[in-house]
Amino acid sequence: MGNSGDGPPPVLLWAVPRSVSTAFEKTFAQRADFTVIHEPFTDCYYFGPDRRSRRYGDQPSRSGYTARAACQAVSESAGKRVFAKDLCFQAEPYVDEAFLEKVTSTFILRAPQVVLASLAPLKPDFTEDEFCYTAMERLWKRVTSVSPVPPVVVEGDRFRESPRATLEAYCQRIGVPFSADMLYWEHGAIRRWEPHERDSQAKWHSTLESSHGILPVTGGPKPARKPELPAHLSAALATAERIYEMIVNSPGALPGASLNRVNTAQAGP
Repeated sequence: MGNSGDGPPPVLLWAVPRSVSTAFEKTFAQRADFTVIHEPFTDCYYFGPDRRSRRYGDQPSRSGYTARAACQAVSESAGKRVFAKDLCFQAEPYVDEAFLEKVTSTFILRAPQVVLASLAPLKPDFTEDEFCYTAMERLWKRVTSVSPVPPVVVEGDRFRESPRATLEAYCQRIGVPFSADMLYWEHGAIRRWEPHERDSQAKWHSTLESSHGILPVTGGPKPARKPELPAHLSAALATAERIYEMIVNSPGALPGASLNRVNTAQAGP
């Protein structure tokens, strides 16, 4: 657990896609004592001078957005403690050990087959990097090498099944009081989207932005059935399953984090 300036350290929620991470972020947006920052490293990865992907083309207004600017956005917010959520693959190339030492890193993920079933319709040509488990493993190892305590781990479907208990445990672990206000909100956009984000974000967050709270898991446990995948993604899925098991069974995992469930209901990026 690190510190930034004289106040409490920013809290980072490092995620894989479709892990209910944005819904988890939304719970902290209901608190008066936190400033919430949504995916500060996205523009670094897709548009900045050191970008790793040209998936979304060029955005001249974001072409100068650097890792330094993203880290400053997280570290220099005045007045309130920061809660920032980002996808591991977007952030990991741009954060150094000095940054990781100054923040409280936590993680959220879901079973790879669940993520795959939700991600593929939205981004059918996703790369292994965008699948994100290997990026999470890299970031996990870096965080655990600089953190004196095991990082907190949230399993996304466990969170949906027991949102209050999960948030109570999470808040206790990061040293803040739980508030029941975290569980309910008015529907609407997560934040004001820039023109270049609007259509994409509506696709990713439509369910969450029309909700008033955490939607429960629907249906019972389903038999595990691996989808037909190209060879390179079959290997990626096997790797992801290993990483998932390692992290959800790690010392920092919240109680009940490991689930043997395949469910393709509500997901969040």
